[in-house]
Amino acid sequence: MFVGLSLDQAPPYKAPIKFFLIAPIFSFIAGVFALFTSSFEIHNPNIIATIHLVTIGFIIMTILGALQQMLPVIAGAVIPNAKRVSNITFTLISLGLVAFTLGFLLYEKLYFFLAALMLLSGLMYFTVIALIQLFKVPNKSYIVKGIIISLLFFIFAFLVGIHLLIANATSNISALHYDFALLHYNYIFFGFLYILIVSISIQVVPMFWVASAYKKYEQSLLILLTTTLLVFYPINLFMNLGLDIVYKILLTLSIFYFVYLTIQKLQNRKRKLKDITVYFYITSMLFLAIGSAYWVAMSFFTLHTSLLGILLGLGFVVSLMNGMMYKIVPFLTWFHLNAKGLFDIPSMREMIPQKNMQIQFYIHLTSMVCLIIGFTFSINIIIKLAAVLFIVSNALLFINIYKAVQIYLKNQHRDPFGMGK
Repeated sequence: MFVGLSLDQAPPYKAPIKFFLIAPIFSFIAGVFALFTSSFEIHNPNIIATIHLVTIGFIIMTILGALQQMLPVIAGAVIPNAKRVSNITFTLISLGLVAFTLGFLLYEKLYFFLAALMLLSGLMYFTVIALIQLFKVPNKSYIVKGIIISLLFFIFAFLVGIHLLIANATSNISALHYDFALLHYNYIFFGFLYILIVSISIQVVPMFWVASAYKKYEQSLLILLTTTLLVFYPINLFMNLGLDIVYKILLTLSIFYFVYLTIQKLQNRKRKLKDITVYFYITSMLFLAIGSAYWVAMSFFTLHTSLLGILLGLGFVVSLMNGMMYKIVPFLTWFHLNAKGLFDIPSMREMIPQKNMQIQFYIHLTSMVCLIIGFTFSINIIIKLAAVLFIVSNALLFINIYKAVQIYLKNQHRDPFGMGK
């Protein structure tokens, strides 16, 4: 895993770790908000705050932590002054998300503008630095191209999101507000998250789980077809071409292909030890397939919009990121302690007990099932139960990954020669 990574290339241990630790805390708070929400309508300010506590607080924070660690490895792009970049990004996004949440809860314009300023500054600061380093990489693979494309879509989607946020703050809702919201959702999910996950999966599925590699034509088809469809999307949207269903079907077929390839590689992996992270990854792929089919079905039937967010946002993205954290955090702990000359430390598999991860996996999965049932049949008590399970799941995720972090904290100042601290 991470073959050839040196301590000089890697960011300091605490640079990515703080992003991983705060992510489940934000999701925990989102669960508490959902638990005490009376209406689950998408336009409810409480629900908007809850959604963004997950999307920015959990998903974006996890991605930023992972990119800091992975860019030197999978792309050869080293973030300069990694500690400073990490601290500035972390502070701005954390404070920006707090302001964003207060803005929607209190509906105070000042908080909206503070949120827009801090979130824009923090996310653009990291993204631009990452893109500069990625553009410097010679002989760019499809993995590097995919990450660059995803970050460019992210910048565009985020600027549209800032426009929507300011429109809310000034009560200046234009006739195109809904179209801009659709563009924001599509570019954040498919342009940024999906293409980024495809690009990273091409590298980490073979690396983490000793599976067969994605072939070049598979990589190009997955990344370039999705990119082409997303470039076409705003043309169709703003020119009223009426080709939404064509866009949806083609993109969904591409997604099905990715799901098929990934599950096949995981099932046929060479090292078939029991690994809960594989459960998370396969679960996320299944939710991606179901969610994409549901998205297409919404063009033909009147279906609950919230269910789409549950299937794709929580079922696909959050499930995958739970599994990724269980891989990355133990590795970082082992790698940094090993680099200090400490060899009498737990192995990566020993840092977080499989049983603990398994319990959290089943609670997470049960919360997803309860959310689906609750929203499908409009049963509030089931939705509340799902919120409780979601809270417990994120509390356990934090406790589990903190077990690995504790190993680092207890050993970071140890003398490898036993001469004292």
